[in-house]
Parts: sequence; structure tokens; C-alpha cells
Amino acid sequence: MKFLKNHFQLSLYLLVVIYTVGIATVLLGYADDLMKLTPFNLLFASGILLYNAEGINRRYISMFAIIAASGYLIELIGIITGLIFGEYAYGSGLGLKLFDVPLIIGLNWAILVFATAALMQQFLWPAWLKAAMAATLMVAYDFFLEPVAINFDFWTWAGGSIPMQNYAAWWVIAFLMLLATFKFVTNLKNRLAGYVIAIQTLFFIILILKQGLSIG
Repeated sequence: MKFLKNHFQLSLYLLVVIYTVGIATVLLGYADDLMKLTPFNLLFASGILLYNAEGINRRYISMFAIIAASGYLIELIGIITGLIFGEYAYGSGLGLKLFDVPLIIGLNWAILVFATAALMQQFLWPAWLKAAMAATLMVAYDFFLEPVAINFDFWTWAGGSIPMQNYAAWWVIAFLMLLATFKFVTNLKNRLAGYVIAIQTLFFIILILKQGLSIG
């Protein structure tokens, strides 16, 4: 088929097929089994994002790796001290852990930073404004992620409620990561970025509705 020769269309096709199967699986009542595959889904998301990055080069990949490593280290400091996001602990839902932090969590930070940065790069705004808007988008994403994460043992919060500190910290950290990304990566364009953010958010919303989860 002709579209298989176009890497964007191929990636979008795979993204839609995989998430359509995932949504069908959730609606059929097998969400618990499906969510065990989350680490692999994050690897898939990072792979297709990098595959569709127009400006990918050594600097792009280096910055992606730096954001991923920074995200992991921030999470590690967070669970040790409880001073960044609040008091929380990781469960088993995100796979292999090092020092009680899933290794995949840093990759999730990199995916979100580069995806939201790609969405904002099209606007002729100063870098700080693009970073602020992208950080706000990341916090909105986290708003729908939190109830899903708690329900499927990705992490749990002390006292059972999500502190506002978590969202404030997400915004500040995301803002700084995004500022650095806009400064050091010249071309962040990625046609797939918006689709990844949108379809993942839709998936979370369907999970929330199907599982009867509360938001906030």
C-alpha cells in the first residue's frame, strides 16, 4: 500500500490501530490486563515520535536523553524527600524500577516535553511563552493521567489524595525543561506530536469513564 512508504502516515496508522485495540479492550472489561503493557506503550510512543521528528540530529537526541535522565532524577528526589510533588510511592504498574523509581518514567517526561514543544514551535511567540503554554498543556495531561495512574498501581499518594503541590511542581519542572529544549534544539517540528497527546488523553478519559474513576 502506498501509505506504507510515508513514515508519518504509517506511524499514524499504527498509533490509531494500537489505541483502537486498546480502547476496545478497555470497553470489553480487560483494562487491568491491558495496562500491564504500559511500559511497552511508552517505548512505542517515544519510538514513533523520534521517527517523525523533522529536526532529529545528534543535538536533538542528546537533549531528549538529558530530559529523560533529568525526569528520572527529579522523580527519585521526589520520592526520597517528598518535597517536590508531595509524598508518593511507585507501585508495580510501570515495570522495572531502580531505587524504587520506574526507569520508564524519565522517558515519559521526554515524550511529553518534546511532543508539547513540537505543538508550540509553530507559534511566533517568545520561548518563555511557548514554554509556559506547553507546560500548561502538560499539567492538563497529568490531570487526566493521575486517576488512571492511581487505579492501575503506577503510583499512590500519601493520604489518598493528589496534592495541588503536584500540579504546581509539574508546571515549574516542565517549564524549565521546555525552556532548555527551545534553547538548544532548533527544529522541534513533529507532525505526529499532536496526535500522540490527543489519543493518549482520549484513552485516559475513556478509562476514567469506564472504571468510574474520580478526577482531581
